[in-house]
Amino acid sequence: MRIKLFILSILILGSLSGLATKINGKTYKPFKGKTVNLIQYKDYVTRDYEVLASTTVDSLGKFSFDYDIKSTQQAIIQIEYLIGIIYLAPNKEYSVYFPPRSEDGKYRLTRNNVNIVFDSIPKNDVNGLILEFNRLYDQFLMNNRYNVGKPFFHENLDTFKLQIKKQFEGIEDDYFLKYARFSIGDLQLVAPSSHDKINRLSIYNSYIVNKKIDTKNHAQMNFLQNFYSKTLKNQIGKTGKALSNSLTTNPSYTAIDSILKKDYFFKMQTIREFVIAENLFSMFYDEKYDPNIILSLLKEAEEKGEKKEMTVITKSIIASITKLMKGSKPYPIRLVNQHGDIVNLSDFEGKYVYINFWAKWNKESLAEMDVLKKMKAEYGDLIEFVSINIDASKRKFDLYMLSHKEYDWNMLYYGGDANLLDVYEVYTAPHYIMLDTNGNILSAPALKPVPNGSFESIEKMFFEIKKKSKKKPKFNIGGKL
Repeated sequence: MRIKLFILSILILGSLSGLATKINGKTYKPFKGKTVNLIQYKDYVTRDYEVLASTTVDSLGKFSFDYDIKSTQQAIIQIEYLIGIIYLAPNKEYSVYFPPRSEDGKYRLTRNNVNIVFDSIPKNDVNGLILEFNRLYDQFLMNNRYNVGKPFFHENLDTFKLQIKKQFEGIEDDYFLKYARFSIGDLQLVAPSSHDKINRLSIYNSYIVNKKIDTKNHAQMNFLQNFYSKTLKNQIGKTGKALSNSLTTNPSYTAIDSILKKDYFFKMQTIREFVIAENLFSMFYDEKYDPNIILSLLKEAEEKGEKKEMTVITKSIIASITKLMKGSKPYPIRLVNQHGDIVNLSDFEGKYVYINFWAKWNKESLAEMDVLKKMKAEYGDLIEFVSINIDASKRKFDLYMLSHKEYDWNMLYYGGDANLLDVYEVYTAPHYIMLDTNGNILSAPALKPVPNGSFESIEKMFFEIKKKSKKKPKFNIGGKL
């Protein structure tokens, strides 16, 4: 009896922990030794990354992942600045090729999309279903590119919906069905202005009211963001004035929730919490609104929110917008310097730290190195200088350092960690960050070592730091000098 109970408990625990999904990957052989990350979006509002697993490319250009998942989800394979989307289902095995070039031939420092190539796709696998749906979807858009916004666009869309229903009849994959449904829902949002109110009500009743929100399905989340885009800013009349007051003069999350609750489109608590958080996130970056007020409203939303899945998103939004704020703890950096020593940011607590991200291909970066050298000689006792190279090839960094030994501060190589660039919002080089003596963010981005268009440079801050560090002489009145 005990043995049977033991076996049963193992089976139950196994089912709760998820089912292993395996990815067998191949890529460009010169990528040997590079880090491969399996990542996902923390949420589909901030779209910040979360690393699920990491491995390295071997000498044959191969890599693999074994990852336990409970349900179908979107994931991303990342090698340095290249990313490719893949959909993972429980207990499946995928063999893929990861191309070494972006799909559009253009390159940014992070998030360049590649098209992952499958050796084969199992029948009715979510990847094959989505690829086929996207092909039909793109074809529909191409055929109706001149009809968007016209009355007969919706007639053609009804025909397309029937085509999709017939094409995928019998498919039971819940993730795919939501993907297709809400992708079509996005198309239904396009309507002539004369039909907008009727169309909006019809869409709400069909796609939103009393429907469960799957925060992990990006098609549904994209649809909801489009449907409720700029809701808090676009209200008119008494409602608009009341919302404006609750967002500016008398900020109150409770008041905003109460105002929206009276509207039929916001009868669901989950929808209200989502819309408030998502709209506040975009308003934080709108110069018309006080970011401190918006942040306080988000914190109130997190505290008073009743729906756990929405509170998770609100918390993620707060983390995203505060990650580089003054006083925030910076993303940890642990890299190897030009001497082969491991360097951690925590090593420098007690000193100010001036970090610059630079590249050998960037002339401005190279020109500022000599300026940094002079500043290090002047302020190095009080300020730690850390330079992080973001070139694709470590060999270029190593060769550069061999011929520039005069740059004797900590020169680090970023190691292909594109997430590091994402977190510090490094979109171009050079880019600077300043940390205080407690190891917290002081300014991000920080001023450069050379004057900008307003004739400001970081040296003014350095001068003040040095000035404050000089101890004032103490005078003992009545005593001997």
